Amino acid sequence: MIIGTQFTMPLSICVAAFVVAGFAPETQPAPVPAIKPGLAVPPDGWAYLPELAVFGPADIFRVAPAARGDRGPKKQMLVQTRKNVGILTRDVDLPLTAATTLRWRWKVDQIPSTLPETAAAQHDYFSIAVKFENGRDLTYMWSSSLAEGVGFDCPLPGWTGREYHVVVRSGTRNVGQWLAESRNVAADYAKYVDAKSPGRIVQVWFIANTIIQQGEGKASFGDIVIAPGPKGKPFTVF
Repeated sequence: MIIGTQFTMPLSICVAAFVVAGFAPETQPAPVPAIKPGLAVPPDGWAYLPELAVFGPADIFRVAPAARGDRGPKKQMLVQTRKNVGILTRDVDLPLTAATTLRWRWKVDQIPSTLPETAAAQHDYFSIAVKFENGRDLTYMWSSSLAEGVGFDCPLPGWTGREYHVVVRSGTRNVGQWLAESRNVAADYAKYVDAKSPGRIVQVWFIANTIIQQGEGKASFGDIVIAPGPKGKPFTVF
């Protein structure tokens, strides 16, 4: 998601630029910039999408066991974002057939946007996505207000025609509860993207974005499986 958002440069960065230009007084040490470029350290087996490095090292995702009394998965991907954005990726190599199903559980505690996410200025959200060998990805999201079953092309420059969204849950009724989902990936691709199906799934993504409206969001994921996988057996993603 290359996001066309303008930011006000912090004073410390302005000062740092002044120093680099060679105009700082000799008695003052060069200040450290407030924002560092790059990516955060991802959980084992995962990687942050390099395209988003321009926004700095947003440390959004971490793996943790279920808390005492939590009825969710034993191992969970905890997602917390505040005024930042990150996409966590895992490489896979799985055939896409008419029977391919993505299953997962999630608990959204705070939805990133209170406005319809179809507009670029409001496109903050949580989702789980599958990327295909043709470079496209299909992402399943929890919307604040769009109806379940709505599908739309990503409104962000650089992602239109590349990323397609499907609303799986809507509103706040089930916020804070663990819910199980199951989607036929090939059927969804044919319905929302293109009748011509790609041959393989090459990555699975977690997406968390609050950089546009500068808000917050919190969610957890787990029990992520693609079936059938190799030799017809379910493939455990996480």
